[in-house]
Amino acid sequence: MFDISVSYIVLAALFVLVILSVWLNIRQWASKRKLIKGIDSRVHGASVGRGLMAEQFAPFTDTFQNFGWDIQEFKFLGRPVDGIQFEEDEIIIVEFKTGDSNMSQKQRRIKALIDEGKVRFQEIRF
Repeated sequence: MFDISVSYIVLAALFVLVILSVWLNIRQWASKRKLIKGIDSRVHGASVGRGLMAEQFAPFTDTFQNFGWDIQEFKFLGRPVDGIQFEEDEIIIVEFKTGDSNMSQKQRRIKALIDEGKVRFQEIRF
């Protein structure tokens, strides 16, 4: 009978150790996941920040000037589109993108309105 009770005690102790080990591993996994998520968020935020900064300097780059546009006639807006280029025979709404970024839903809607010809000039007098 002594052997059976010791076996049960050892078995119970092993069971408690297994449960404790699983619990600690889950806690450690959750902690690491939270840390990785925070790092990923900061990296993404920095990437967005660099993209916004690049958009502001884009008119001064060779790429922009390769289009043949006069930089003096470019007006930076920032939002919802990056700017407007005024040419003698056309007005161009400009949106700069870096990397694999996509237009926002609002930018896609603005493009659709332009494509549909729903653009007008409004004079306001004071």
